[in-house]
Parts: sequence; structure tokens; C-alpha cells
Amino acid sequence: MDVVTPTTGRAGSADPSGPAWAIVLAAGGGTRFGGPKQFADLGGRPLVAHPVRAAGLACDGVVVVLPQHLLERWTPPAGVLAVPGGAMRADSVRAGLAAVPADAEVIVVTDAAHPLATPALYRAVVAAVRAGADGAVPGLPLTEVVKEVVPQVGAGGRTDLVAGASLPRETHRLVQTPHAFRASALRAVHADATEAVEDSAMVADAGGRIVVLDGEPANIHVTTPEELDLARLLLKHVQDEGEPDEHSAARLSAV
Repeated sequence: MDVVTPTTGRAGSADPSGPAWAIVLAAGGGTRFGGPKQFADLGGRPLVAHPVRAAGLACDGVVVVLPQHLLERWTPPAGVLAVPGGAMRADSVRAGLAAVPADAEVIVVTDAAHPLATPALYRAVVAAVRAGADGAVPGLPLTEVVKEVVPQVGAGGRTDLVAGASLPRETHRLVQTPHAFRASALRAVHADATEAVEDSAMVADAGGRIVVLDGEPANIHVTTPEELDLARLLLKHVQDEGEPDEHSAARLSAV
């Protein structure tokens, strides 16, 4: 993957490469969270509403993928399509792809677990694909040492063996969403795959060029109730400034 400097675009600007659509994945059961976190409150809105809104400010259309039995629980904004997901993440991506119009040239894949990604980040990954990449993902440099921990069971019970080698910080990134792809590349790998893994890896394995842009420190991954509390603190920090949404989003990316 190439590491590049992000660029920004403007939603609705004329672009010969065609429309950009976003798929917001929110069909998970929230096992680690303890329930369907996509409807947890964040700043007076359901968690899923935040990426839907940010994607809508940067893309021409949005598809949100929800659990079949929860489709009626939240009414998406006008113009946003809601479709039922599947048992696995890849099934939900494919459900979203089926709802994205055939003329879309760029497809963004994101999730409810990254509610604080700003519209500027969505625009950046879309712009990178429009500039020629097959895919674009945001990532942060490693600031902590990452070690492999191997569980060991002995006579005295479980102990953990820490391997000596660490991941090199220079060549590894903590990858966030949203991800953007050339639509034909993403559709092709999902059509051919029998077992899907992470989308950017699939496109890269098929010969596509994936670029890594600068991520946003405040774009945290909400997996646990404690991380949701942190997201609430980050969001409150910018809301307390009393600024318009777009300015607040810019401040959030700098937190």
C-alpha cells in the first residue's frame, strides 16, 4: 500500500468520473458491545446517524445496511436507502452493493463503529480514487509498541508468552474507515470471492493499488460502552464550541 498525503474535494462538484455512493454497514449484533450499538445515543442521535450524515455530505447517495429485524427501528433521512444485511460483514457489503446504482464510479464503505469520521475524510478518500487509485483508506501511525502474545497453559495455569519481535512502526498503520474504491474493482472482487475478507485486501490481492491517507485521531472505533463514552466526550468537546456542523467537524478532526 502507498502512503500519500490526503486531498480534499467538494460534494456535488462536477466530476467526469461519475457519482460517488456510500455504504454504511450497521447490521452487526453488537456482541462485544452488549447489544445493537448502532442505535446507541451519541449526541442526541443514534450512532448510525453520524456516518450516514457525514457520508451524505461527501457523496451523491447513501445506502445504510441494517439488521432485517431492526429495519423499522430507525427512519433514515430522506434520500437514504435502507436495506437488510446478512450474517457476515461481506454479506452486508454485497447487500449494499446491490442497492448502489450501476452508474456509481466510486463506492465508499464505512460502518457505524466509526461515527466521528468527518465529511472531509470522506471527501479525501473519494478524491484519492478519482485521482487514479483503485482504493483509499485512512490510517494512523503506530504510537505504541505492538507485540504478539501467545497464550500458554502450564501446570500453574495460564501464562502469556510475549514474542520478541514488534511490528515496525514505519511500515504499519492503524487503519480506519471510511474506505473508498473504484466501483468496478470493488464489485469485481465481491463477485469472484467465495470467502470475503477485508475489502481493501481483496482489491489489493486482485492487483489493485490501495493508497493510505492520513487518518483522524478522533475517528475512534466504538466497540465497547467505554469507547462510546469516549466518543461522547470528543463530540461534546466540539459541540460546546457552538459552531456550525461543518466547522465542528473540522475541529473534531484536529482533536
